[in-house]
Amino acid sequence: MTETAAEITKLLSRLSGGEQAAAEQLMPLLYADLHKKAQAIMQREQHGVTLQPTALLNEAWMRLQPREGQYADRTHFLRLAGRVMRNVLVDHARRRRRTSKESIDGDLAIAIGGETEGRAAVLDLQAALERLAARDPELEQIVELRFFGGLTVQETATVLEKSPSAVHRAWELARAFLLRELRSRED
Repeated sequence: MTETAAEITKLLSRLSGGEQAAAEQLMPLLYADLHKKAQAIMQREQHGVTLQPTALLNEAWMRLQPREGQYADRTHFLRLAGRVMRNVLVDHARRRRRTSKESIDGDLAIAIGGETEGRAAVLDLQAALERLAARDPELEQIVELRFFGGLTVQETATVLEKSPSAVHRAWELARAFLLRELRSRED
């Protein structure tokens, strides 16, 4: 665990214990970390997307504001952060679809084996993730942490208390499932 990650964990613990001063120290650490994750997510977007990394983060941050007793620890916060960023992207895509008769031009790239083989509309990805969750909620959680949360395999393994090899195998399985689902929607 990095020094910053350890500090975040300590501050979340202090906040859970009712120490409000911890929230003031926590916000800059969490905000900086989440901004990096938002930038990584938005780099996978096509050009012309109206949602910028800072806008994604600001909307997610409003939903994630740490309060006393809300987050058990850093792991809990990271799990929710990935889900919230995903929800923000889906909500944004839905708003754009309602206000435009054209298809969504902000597609998320799904990286397969390091190569971008295809692009999936945010809403198609959401539907595929819902199907994945119905089959295996843990696989969906791994996708949220890796894709939306920007965590490495090692960080995901730490969060889920699993071995890195187990997370890697599950990640590969989840990516294969999503690729198959998204390709079937294209056909």
